[in-house]
Amino acid sequence: MTASPDPGLLALCEMSPLAAHSRFASTDRDEVQSHVADVFCGHSLSVLNRAQPLDAELDHIRLGGVALAIMRYGADVIVEPGVLQDFYLVQIPMRGKARISFGRDDAVIVPGRASVQHPAAPLRMHWDAACTKVVLRYDRVRFERFVEGCIGRPQREPLYLRPEMDLSGIAGQMLLDQIKSGLRCASQLGGAALPPLLAAHLENSLMSTLLFTQPHDRSEEFAGAIDGTEPRLVTRVRDYLAAHADEPIDMAMLAEVAGAPVRTIYHQFKRTLGIAPLQLLRDIRMDRVRRDLMEGGADANVTRIALGWGFEHLGRFAAQYRERFGETPRDTLRRHRTGRMN
Repeated sequence: MTASPDPGLLALCEMSPLAAHSRFASTDRDEVQSHVADVFCGHSLSVLNRAQPLDAELDHIRLGGVALAIMRYGADVIVEPGVLQDFYLVQIPMRGKARISFGRDDAVIVPGRASVQHPAAPLRMHWDAACTKVVLRYDRVRFERFVEGCIGRPQREPLYLRPEMDLSGIAGQMLLDQIKSGLRCASQLGGAALPPLLAAHLENSLMSTLLFTQPHDRSEEFAGAIDGTEPRLVTRVRDYLAAHADEPIDMAMLAEVAGAPVRTIYHQFKRTLGIAPLQLLRDIRMDRVRRDLMEGGADANVTRIALGWGFEHLGRFAAQYRERFGETPRDTLRRHRTGRMN
């Protein structure tokens, strides 16, 4: 198998364009494990050869809901995150190779190929000592809301993307182009933060490329959805709900926003999205609760956060949260608080 990384991406990586934004290097196993957990998720880390010490590096930048990283361990290691839960993961080796096991799938990825993991399958990785990767971490909530916006209905299950990508194909080339754009922007800005609109553009481009070009279990439905157009009324109301979810909203207010009767709004939503407007508002607010639980500090409190987002019936809220995310609110808070402490 001929291993040939994209020369433009390799050249950019060798410039260390992300180092000014977030630079980490260490030979201490516990320190490496803790820092990688902060950027990605909790995991176990095993060094396979005691005579071959770690020489790890991890540079990364946040582009909205996508983290872009360049990383290596510098030793043969086994990394076991288990089920990712909260994010999709794309890994692109620039040097060396890695054996990736996720669910029932198993693959060796080398330069010229990439792996794509969804949140629901357990992940195990064997990086060889020479392996250096570009890694994309797609926040699950933000990516799936992006999918909802494109496909026109709520997403209750993770998107099952094809687990391998040939980087010489159209999907791979488009993704590489977006990554190179992100790295160039980071390089040009030095250590300065990316302007919010630029970060949002790069996030949208990376999400669009993965969704539009990599085959997945909703490809046929998605193709059908993008052939039609969402009624302007629905788009206007959806945008308003997303922007004002932290404010009191009722159907009379939405009728003013849409410039249409309540009955018309309701039927357009049911026909286009399969749910009522206030159900969509509940889903948006539920996503915001999850975000706050994941990002909350030591004093984060499930009851306070839920009430803050308008969920007055806590028992019903907990049941709806578990149905949507597959775990209780306290599980989310405990898991992310533990991850931050590790």
